[in-house]
Amino acid sequence: MANTISVFICLTLTGEFLFGQSGNYWKLRENGLNEIRMGHYSQAETWIRLSLESARANNGEYASALNYATLGDIYQAKQQFTQAEQAYRKAILMLPGQHEQIHARAIVLRNLGAVLTAEARFDEALVALNEAAKLTHKNEFKDLLLNAEILNSLGVVYFNEGNMRKAENSFIEAARLSSVSGSANNALDVALTNLGSLYQRRRQYKKAEAAYKRSIEVTVTRSGDSHSNLSVIVNKLGWLYINTGRHKEAKAQFERSLAILEKAELSNERLMMETLQGLAKVYIEEQDELRAEPLLARAAEIARRRAVQPADTAKAIEVLETYSKVLRDSGNPVEAERVQEEARRIRASVTFTVRASAAK
Repeated sequence: MANTISVFICLTLTGEFLFGQSGNYWKLRENGLNEIRMGHYSQAETWIRLSLESARANNGEYASALNYATLGDIYQAKQQFTQAEQAYRKAILMLPGQHEQIHARAIVLRNLGAVLTAEARFDEALVALNEAAKLTHKNEFKDLLLNAEILNSLGVVYFNEGNMRKAENSFIEAARLSSVSGSANNALDVALTNLGSLYQRRRQYKKAEAAYKRSIEVTVTRSGDSHSNLSVIVNKLGWLYINTGRHKEAKAQFERSLAILEKAELSNERLMMETLQGLAKVYIEEQDELRAEPLLARAAEIARRRAVQPADTAKAIEVLETYSKVLRDSGNPVEAERVQEEARRIRASVTFTVRASAAK
């Protein structure tokens, strides 16, 4: 858990390109973008779909492409990765044209790469991200933020492939570019968080802690102290403290994350599962399994739903196995065996899927 990397920064294409076009689809689109800014993704989807229908009726192919791209962003935020990929690919097919369209294509390719990375499809992600990088270089967009986003995403792929040197260089350059971009964005805190994860993997714990704390500082300054993005970083700092035996500090971080997530408008099951597991882990380390058990029960319910997501399967199995052990130690062997069997079935299904997909 401690060494996971932050995948998502989503570059949402705005409505500025649409103002010179006929029809009212740009107004509908702007309504949708405003809902996205407020985190109201269901309402945003309704407006963007209305804009898409209007654009189609008025032969607004470019507007349609941007709307498909924005639907991808909405699905990505809701962790509906299959739908996000489909929407992004539709947008890409409709964006071959002139300079501003190529710019938009590069943005969508980068967002597609992030979705593929979240699904652990690293080879495909690398293809999309390298194409985005090639477009930005060839066309000289001078878009520092886009360059930073691409570098962050490439760094995530390198990290997962075990190429730590290339990952570190990508994150450092992403942090530098986002710092000088002059626009409000979360590329800097994501780059810092990813550097923290990389340093933690190397057991450079002081550097990891410094990177996480700096990322938290940047996020709070930009988005306040209750934004759900903060939970990602706070959780990572919590796991760092667990790994270094600082249980009291770890507990404070996971409790902070839990409070943020329970107040968030948009439920993030993956983050909630990780937070509950982290707080339970603190109690287990303190030999207080009575308090760990209800937290793991909640985490296990989420794990059962998340197990079908390739990027979450290993974590779901880990949660279920930990819950089973706590149940057994608490004198509930029947329920412990039932939960353990769930974990076995998920593990077996993963093994079967891998073997079947490898068959010629």
